[in-house]
Order: sequence, then C-alpha cells, then structure tokens
Amino acid sequence: MKKITLLLFTITLIAFKTTAQESKFKFGVQAGLTYSSFRGYESFIDEDPGFSYLFGVSLQYKLNESLSLKADLDYDRKTKTSKGEGAYISDISYKYYSIKTTNYFNYITLPIMLKFNFTRNKSFYINGGPYFGYLLKSGWKYETSGIQNSNENLEDTKYSKSLDFGISAGFGKEFKLNDNHNIYIELRENLGLTDIAKYPIRSDGSMKTNSLNLIAGFTF
Repeated sequence: MKKITLLLFTITLIAFKTTAQESKFKFGVQAGLTYSSFRGYESFIDEDPGFSYLFGVSLQYKLNESLSLKADLDYDRKTKTSKGEGAYISDISYKYYSIKTTNYFNYITLPIMLKFNFTRNKSFYINGGPYFGYLLKSGWKYETSGIQNSNENLEDTKYSKSLDFGISAGFGKEFKLNDNHNIYIELRENLGLTDIAKYPIRSDGSMKTNSLNLIAGFTF
C-alpha cells in the first residue's frame, strides 16, 4: 500500500510540473467509496456486495468549451462478503460462533473517458468510456467472533486473471473555487466485460466485476 501511495504521489508531481503551463490541461486528485459485486456464476453460499474504497489521480485535456478527454489512475479495491455460523464441539455441548468472510480484489484501474459539461455554467457533466484494470492482489479475509475470535487473510491471486476490461459511465457536478481550481462529486458505474476467473467455474459460469463509485476530487 505504501509503495502504491508513493507511486501515485510521484505521478501527481510529474504531471503537475509538465502540465501546469498548459491552460488546456487540468490535473486532479480524488478518492471515494466503492460498492462492488460480481456476476456470471452460481455461488455455493449467499454473497452480498461489499463496500470499500478507491483513491488516485486524474488528467483532463480540454477539447472545446464543453468537451474534454479525461484519464484516471486509481487504486481500486473491490469486495464481496458473506456471513455464517460455525460450531465448536466440546464433550458436553455445541457452542456457536459467527463467521464473516470478505473476498477482495485490489486493482490499479485506468478509465479513459470522454467528458461533456452542460447547463449554462457548465457545472454538470456526464462522462464515459473504457477502463482497464490490473490485478495487484486478491484473497479472502476471515473474521470470527464468539467462542473463537480470530482474523485470517489468505491470498489467492493466482486463481484470477491479471487484466480486467469494461465500460465506465458517470454523472457529476463541479464547484468552481476560482479560475484554476475546482472540486467535484461524481457517481460512476463500472461494468466489467471480461471473465476474471483463470480457471473454469461450475456450470460453465464466469466471474465479471461490477462496481459503483462515489468519488470526490480536486482539480487544478
């Protein structure tokens, strides 16, 4: 995590230095929440979408008064969760404890989108385009409580493909602070189109990502 943060910060400094003199460029930093799920397969257990986070940097190039080309580079964590019970058997009784399982996928994602600003003051916008994701790590985190309290983290990156591809589309609003600085809030949907499972899934299924992002950012 520290290496990823350092990488994004370094990219921030380089991009700012090389684009600060170009009025058509805008650089930004952003962070937000991710609500993710996975589709295309039948699970043995009841799974729920998971909440997690993302953070990263962005670069915009203004094509005209309303249209821009925007690229993000984000650290994006996607999760799904499940809950259940386990039993501890002693000589005279059964004792139960709860189990919470979180399956996580940590990606570096690169959405490349066309952004269109509308309304009289150009403060609202829509954007969309393809995204590319590179898997850094995936695994399972187990938490138990009750008779047994423990935390366990098992990595399973080798069972997932390194690359993910899909379509991103979002809607947002910008708040102008001055001529060079804006803050923005965006709601973005990411629909994965590729099967990220490296090995066959029962009933000829697949595993594809879905995520909804609530993003806040600052541009300059």
